[in-house]
Amino acid sequence: MAKEAKPKRASGRLRHGMNSLRVQVGLMVLLSYLLPVLLLGVFTGNILMRSLERKTEAAVTSSAEHAFVMTEQNIARTVDLARDATYDGELTAAWEKWNAGAAGDAEFLQLCRGYLERKYSRESLFNFAGCFPVSKPEILIVNRSSASSMPADLQELQQAVAAFGETLDTRSSFFSFGGRMYLVRNLLNQRMERYGMLILGVNDAELLEPLNSLKNAWDAEIAVRLDAYGNSGEDWDGLAPGLTDDRKADKLLYVRLANGEENMPDLKLTVDRRQQYREIYEFRWMLIGVYLLLIPLLILLAVYLRKRITKPITLLSDASRRIEKGELGVTVPMHGADELGQLGEAFSHMSLRLKELIDRTYKEEIELKNAQILALQSRINPHFLNNALEDINWQARIEGSETISSMVSSLSVLLNATMDRKNRRLVTLREEMEVADAYIFFVQQRFGTELTVNTQMDDLARESILPLLTVQPLLENAVEHGIAPEGGGTISIEAARAGKCLHLAIRNSSCGIGKEDRERIDAALEGKATGNHLGLANIVNRLRLIYGEQVGIRVDTEQPGETAVLLDIPQEFDAGRNAE
Repeated sequence: MAKEAKPKRASGRLRHGMNSLRVQVGLMVLLSYLLPVLLLGVFTGNILMRSLERKTEAAVTSSAEHAFVMTEQNIARTVDLARDATYDGELTAAWEKWNAGAAGDAEFLQLCRGYLERKYSRESLFNFAGCFPVSKPEILIVNRSSASSMPADLQELQQAVAAFGETLDTRSSFFSFGGRMYLVRNLLNQRMERYGMLILGVNDAELLEPLNSLKNAWDAEIAVRLDAYGNSGEDWDGLAPGLTDDRKADKLLYVRLANGEENMPDLKLTVDRRQQYREIYEFRWMLIGVYLLLIPLLILLAVYLRKRITKPITLLSDASRRIEKGELGVTVPMHGADELGQLGEAFSHMSLRLKELIDRTYKEEIELKNAQILALQSRINPHFLNNALEDINWQARIEGSETISSMVSSLSVLLNATMDRKNRRLVTLREEMEVADAYIFFVQQRFGTELTVNTQMDDLARESILPLLTVQPLLENAVEHGIAPEGGGTISIEAARAGKCLHLAIRNSSCGIGKEDRERIDAALEGKATGNHLGLANIVNRLRLIYGEQVGIRVDTEQPGETAVLLDIPQEFDAGRNAE
């Protein structure tokens, strides 16, 4: 008993504390701070901040796309200039003249060098241009203007390019050698025969200038892979195209993949997330500063409310309790021109006047006694319950509440069927459907238009005999296991009489029956009560007790999206015996 008294006293103190004006005012002050903070935090965090993040992400994506398109244009122009070496025909004509013996090595070298000088020396995209015939690769021709940028390992470059050219066919390809970028291409004659190779040293700073500008502006990291040129240390596998926000690493990653397209670059741009969202972070810190500045104001407001409101009211409350305990003439030290000061003075005058009046008159005690109504019956009389429901029904009809009237009528039908005051074991399907309709009415109040109930049965089937409360539990089972999980659906009740057998089917839409559910249904069909299908097991046991093995009961779950309970009830009892 002592252990039970402690929780009761603790709960009593808690209720008393919650009823305290001091606690309530404190909560109001606290909520007046927390609610705006929470609402503003939700707005800025979930709406404003997310909107700013989306705009920032869109700006990052747009800028990266623009830089990528500009880089693509530079690459396309570089490839076109390399392609011109074949299409212009000057190198081809010089080679044909040299190959036919009409020109010596010196003249061939002079013709080729002149073309390289005119074509590539003034192009800022190239810092080196050279070519050589594949039949005599030791004749390596380079333009004079590229002497300052000529690679030191020129012979090794030539050998690498010659080997690489075997795989090129008619394509141009970017090539990486000695940490520098080159564009190489096979030189073909009019018969599409490979007679030489073109080597162009690409000024990667000029070629990737749009991306480099973006890199410098954002202090970003950029990785580019272009044909056989690229960052060998970068991992390109598993990258998703587009912008990815890596909050853990505080990085924004923009990826653009060429997917194997010729002369198209793969791009990976890594940006410091804090730098891009700097304004968002500054705004967030500003909000935190505003919240912190509100705390001193909140404290001042709490002190003011305690001094001017809660403390005077606490004095009045304590004085009232003292008077309640019989201590008359209690006064409170409250004065002032405000409402609480005037209330305190009025309370003191009232207390003194009350003591004076009680001292002059007889003191009377008024006790209120609560009469306890003893139950004269150990259980509710069904006749009285039906009469009470009938009174409620008539009152609902008088007040025009048709829905309540219908619900009371349906409940009365269900109660009569459950209590079975006529002590009937068998009823007609027509009577059973009255109980089912009453249950369906309640279910439709729950699901509204989301539930559709279809009934199809002929007159002969309606007069067929079956045990009381057979259809309603099956409908309840269909609602709980098929309709309720989906929030609605369709139930079909079908009945047909074939000779001396009533075929009854109750179908409901279903989200599907799993293996474990099917096992529980099979157990219920064997009459074994389980937690989920107790009603089905009870019906199976009742029908087999009445009809034995003549009754047929099965549950069909093979039709996708539907569960059907199928009953074959023998008609061995005529309607005349039903009333007994």
